[in-house]
Amino acid sequence: MLNPDPSAIAAQESSHEISECVSIASSVTRKQAPSVASTVLSKEKSNQEYEFKNDLEGVDETEDLPDGGYGWFVVLGTFMTQFTSFGTSACWGKCILQDYLDVNMFQNKTTNSQFKLSFVGTLLEVCTTLCGPLAQIISSQFGTKTVLIIGTILATLGLELASLGTELWHFYLTVGVMFGCGASLLFVTGMGTTPLWFNKRRGIATGIASGGTGIGGVILPFVITPLNESLGIAWTFRIMGFICLVCDVIACVFVKDKVSVKKQAGERSLKHIFDFSILKDINFLLWTCGSVISSMGYFIPFFFLPAYATYLGLSASQSSALIAVMSACSFIGRILVGYIGDRIGRLNANIIFTFCCSLTNFLIWTFAYSYGSLMAYSALFGLFCASYFSMMTTITAAILSPEQYRTGVSTLLLSNTVSVLGITIAGAVEASLKNTEPYFSYKMFTGVVYLVGGIILVALKIRIKGLFAKF
Repeated sequence: MLNPDPSAIAAQESSHEISECVSIASSVTRKQAPSVASTVLSKEKSNQEYEFKNDLEGVDETEDLPDGGYGWFVVLGTFMTQFTSFGTSACWGKCILQDYLDVNMFQNKTTNSQFKLSFVGTLLEVCTTLCGPLAQIISSQFGTKTVLIIGTILATLGLELASLGTELWHFYLTVGVMFGCGASLLFVTGMGTTPLWFNKRRGIATGIASGGTGIGGVILPFVITPLNESLGIAWTFRIMGFICLVCDVIACVFVKDKVSVKKQAGERSLKHIFDFSILKDINFLLWTCGSVISSMGYFIPFFFLPAYATYLGLSASQSSALIAVMSACSFIGRILVGYIGDRIGRLNANIIFTFCCSLTNFLIWTFAYSYGSLMAYSALFGLFCASYFSMMTTITAAILSPEQYRTGVSTLLLSNTVSVLGITIAGAVEASLKNTEPYFSYKMFTGVVYLVGGIILVALKIRIKGLFAKF
């Protein structure tokens, strides 16, 4: 008999071992396949839930949000748009430009000239709020830079052409419509873009950016008054136009979309620009209602406090000082509410500031009959009153998804038109009450609307995350 080849036997045994290993591996793979697939699906589901939660916070935190860096240049550019847009409108609202035109141009040739000139300011405010959707349309199709450039051209041309105005309708068209629309494009774009560059510091970033409103309201009136007296109204408008041009060009240079947002520009049809599903979102509707109602009290002290001070026998300079202090404290308050909001939650901070506004009216303005008490009221009300305008975009970003964000901001800006009616409603209430102390209804109306608005915001907070949770 032939002896078997040892190497052949070893090879055969090795082949059997390999076959057994392959069989075992195949069996294990078949048994574990469902488990592996389940793990993958579970991870995908977890990732989807994580992204959805980020959407609720208004930002996809998987993106690289710098929370600084170039984002601060965006803040600077937005600050400039607030400085020029609302600083200029404040000069009309405080009757600096309006009074000068009335006394030096229209008083002797037009009846009720003061009343007719006041419609320039009204038209300016209306155009500033109504052009928000237009800014969204242009931005969605052509990008942020285009909106800023158009806004800069309109605002600058409006003021420069106003320097040539000789009839009332000239100022309706130039200051009311042209400047108002330009200011709206600049405001909506700047405040809508800034929050997209920040996450943890979003509150203080938007607070600083919106602080341009308070600074503009303090500085520009003191610049315009001596210009009117020394150079005349025509050169005042020209210089204001140049100031707007310089500041808004800075915004055009620095304010830009994040890359992820920029890629979407021009890729969406017009019917997809506005996401009307937000009108079915109960949280957004509560946010809008609470904000609009409370904001109805915002304008009343700015409009009627100087007249109340005059009624008490204070001088014109003291009345102006009250508004100046209110505007300066408004700047501080915008930054403060942003700083606090980043730590305890932006909606929480806004609710606290809203109730504080109500208390300052009930507890201070109601009993203020001296210059000192009115100054205390001006400082405290100014500190708390602008929280909504500072937190508007950041809270909207937290309530809505990123795709709904710009529609939400535009809708809120449109709703602000209703807030302006607070002045008219309060005036009607005051006129209907015959046996009450003068200006008492203004004090009560302001306190009540802030109180009601705050209660609605508390209901929103409870609905979203509970009363004491950070949001």
